[in-house]
Amino acid sequence: SDCNSKVKEVSPMASSGAAKGAQGLGAAGRGTMSSASSRSVLRIKASCGAGLARRSHPSTSAAAASSAATTTTTTKTGRRGFSSLGVIGGCLSFFFVPAGARASTVSTSAGFFGKFLNPEFKQARDYVGRGMRKFLDGDVAGSVADFDEAISLDASYKGRLWQRGLSLYYTRDYSEAAEQFRVDVSLNPNDTEEALWTYLCEAQTVGPEKAREQFLVVGTDPRPLLRTVYKVYRRPTSQGEGQDDGPEEILEVASRSGSAHDDFYAKLYVSLWHESVGNADLAKKFMLEAVDTRYALQSGDYMCGLANVHVQQRGWSTAG
Repeated sequence: SDCNSKVKEVSPMASSGAAKGAQGLGAAGRGTMSSASSRSVLRIKASCGAGLARRSHPSTSAAAASSAATTTTTTKTGRRGFSSLGVIGGCLSFFFVPAGARASTVSTSAGFFGKFLNPEFKQARDYVGRGMRKFLDGDVAGSVADFDEAISLDASYKGRLWQRGLSLYYTRDYSEAAEQFRVDVSLNPNDTEEALWTYLCEAQTVGPEKAREQFLVVGTDPRPLLRTVYKVYRRPTSQGEGQDDGPEEILEVASRSGSAHDDFYAKLYVSLWHESVGNADLAKKFMLEAVDTRYALQSGDYMCGLANVHVQQRGWSTAG
């Protein structure tokens, strides 16, 4: 069977591996988290320690996504999708080399699976897992250092470390972050969220209009919500920058779906859209709503951890 096809389950119950994560996001120390948000981060970190945390995948159905209150099941088929790719540390299926790259990264004498016997591969994988845990702790710069170390040990990680691009966004290394996402898209041409984050990074360096002109073109995403997000992000603002009606269509699609997954992702990407055009008040409003959604509190999705890190990095409070 295709070893890239895996089903990952993340239980809402925090495992004993979460004990080390009891510091929550306190390492960053700039925002105040609600107790519910703290518990959701611990759940993500528990999965991280067990190698099972993930970011949801394009093939996740609306029905599966809305079951976040119990156990979230994510099916990974073939190459990864972005928004929902919260694969952490020891999830081997995530670290499979794309088919086109195998010949250059794996010894033909050892075969593809021989790579997993290479101590440097295992060490690189461990650095990725540690980098993801550091990111969730709010040690964003530390996470970048670990991701860079993973690449130095195994260059094949360069085109797959979307986590590194996210961390670079929060260290304000926007050009380097955009380059990371563009490399990722070259290996994953249907990955909508790589294109979205490339835009978000480039909007900070060249402005939103110029960033839209050079927007990455990707294949058709199977998720209606992400197709809408992609369309909204690409189109020019009709009433000038910072207009609150710009991304309303994203919220409308999420509302019609009735999906807990879509509710979170809609608010996340509406917030980030407002940030890209300098609309700080609405960016804050929707991100605080995103971290308080049922999906963010219960799913264990890595992007929910990112939303909490975003709140801390901006110095916002989720209390009350």
